[in-house]
Amino acid sequence: MIEMLPDNVLLEIFDFCRADPAFHINIGWIYTWRWQALIQVCRRWRCVIYGSPRRLRLRVVCTDTTPTRTSLNIWPPFPISITCRCRVDEKSVENVIAAVEHGRDRIYHIFIQDINRAALEILAAAMQQPLPTLKYFCLTSDESESVPALPETFLGGSAPLLDYFDFFGIPFPTFPKFILSSTHMRTLFILHIPHSGYISPNAMVACLAALPNLEALLIGFRSPLSRPPQITPPPRTRIVLPALIDLCFDGVSEYFEDFIAQIDAPQLNQLHVTFFMDHIFDNPQGPQLRHFVGRAERLEPLDQAVMEFNDEVIWISNSDGFPYRFRLDILCERPDWQLSSMVEIFGQKLPPFSHVEQLEISQNRLSNIVWIDNPDMDSSPWLELFHLFIALQSLYVSAKLVAPVAAALQELTEGRTMEVLPALHSLFLEELEPSGPVPEGIKSFVAARQLSGHHVAVQMVGSTVVRRLRARQ
Repeated sequence: MIEMLPDNVLLEIFDFCRADPAFHINIGWIYTWRWQALIQVCRRWRCVIYGSPRRLRLRVVCTDTTPTRTSLNIWPPFPISITCRCRVDEKSVENVIAAVEHGRDRIYHIFIQDINRAALEILAAAMQQPLPTLKYFCLTSDESESVPALPETFLGGSAPLLDYFDFFGIPFPTFPKFILSSTHMRTLFILHIPHSGYISPNAMVACLAALPNLEALLIGFRSPLSRPPQITPPPRTRIVLPALIDLCFDGVSEYFEDFIAQIDAPQLNQLHVTFFMDHIFDNPQGPQLRHFVGRAERLEPLDQAVMEFNDEVIWISNSDGFPYRFRLDILCERPDWQLSSMVEIFGQKLPPFSHVEQLEISQNRLSNIVWIDNPDMDSSPWLELFHLFIALQSLYVSAKLVAPVAAALQELTEGRTMEVLPALHSLFLEELEPSGPVPEGIKSFVAARQLSGHHVAVQMVGSTVVRRLRARQ
């Protein structure tokens, strides 16, 4: 019966196959559909598919195991996707070089994951000419020691059609100059930058000014050594990234402050910042994060937030999973420093958290942080933190944090009763036994609030109940 269908209907069916995830093979992060199977059904199907290569997005895939020098001659001159995954060595990279040499003007996508030092040296030496059709490029290295820096002549120094650029662990000092040719770029990830590949905030801003279509930007450094020698005064004018909606940064606060002082992103609606533990926001020109977030019109204030302590990091976000609109991480092993750093940042009165009404604070279940009987910890940082949430109405506390929170709230007696959390009316405490007694510190706090005419309801709940309550509200 299918032979009765005209060619245009067959083409529609093949197009549906192309769009169906079940008919795709995940090659790196590019999905390539299995058109090679269909062309073997009959001559007519092969003619229909070969007759519409653009609509059907036909690609020839070369991997680290493909006999590239012979296989590329089998297929028509369709765009080439190169994918090498997991521990790319000198032998694997030979296929990449063969594909580039065979079809330099057809390379559409390159995905090379976890390349070693020797293979990168070979690749850099071989890829000295432009790839005029390259749109997607990903190159990563997980080497513990820095791999060699890419030369200025890498890819001929330009990639005019590049849409997606993803580097991880690869030093590329002349990257700002290279990226100036890629004015159509929409996604730029340059992460885990070794100190040998340091790029200054000014150089980074200068190259971004040439990317008006940029939608997603991730910048991350491997070491806290990568910091500007001095903070420069905020410029009188800032560049505008009109299409940017997603910004992520990993590094020291001095770099981030210097960087965001020079840009505006009015359409930004996702911000994820990770700071190495250092002197947070020690900027003589004043905190720039608050001003930057305030200028992002779509980063509206949040009504709920989640804060979690871990052995190496503390983070706060509007959600404990994706998607999130704002997330802040501080890399630090000591919990008292985690807490004090978060207090310092929130002391800026960040717009997204200025009206939080529901807050869940928790400790990762695998974390080994000990709060009680620790001489390095006192209650004042907790009170300083709570002091900043003036609109908070509901507070959820995980089991491992009930004791330190109770000890802190117990200090709020008599005249200090309304110093912190003035709007609080519901307190949920997680316990392994939900029917267990309320801690004495919490009883003292609630009693003091009651005398001042501000009732606080306390409920001992299990972890699943906490999640359900937060989701419902």
